[in-house]
Amino acid sequence: MRNVVKSTILGMGLLTGVAFGAYAQTDSVAALPPGAQAPTPPAAAVVPSAGYVGPKPGELGAWQEKQTQTVRPSEAYVGPKPGELWSSPEKQTAPVGKSPDTIGGPRPN
Repeated sequence: MRNVVKSTILGMGLLTGVAFGAYAQTDSVAALPPGAQAPTPPAAAVVPSAGYVGPKPGELGAWQEKQTQTVRPSEAYVGPKPGELWSSPEKQTAPVGKSPDTIGGPRPN
């Protein structure tokens, strides 16, 4: 029963979509009788475009960036200096104790 209701709803949705699609095409040029002229759209004013900023057609657009100041390392950098290896020494904070014996599994409640 559930599949019947589902397929009925989907079928009705498909038929509705086809009907709306057919109705939407009734005002198109394809609906005109043979030999009829399509309505002309109103003329739009053409505005000249602004000057193009990029390279002219056929030219290569290769720009070079100029360095404005010298590059210097940051004073706030915490890491190692360039080319240096860095590792922080590990310090033992407490004496090492024996691990608890948990071979039998977790403790019962």
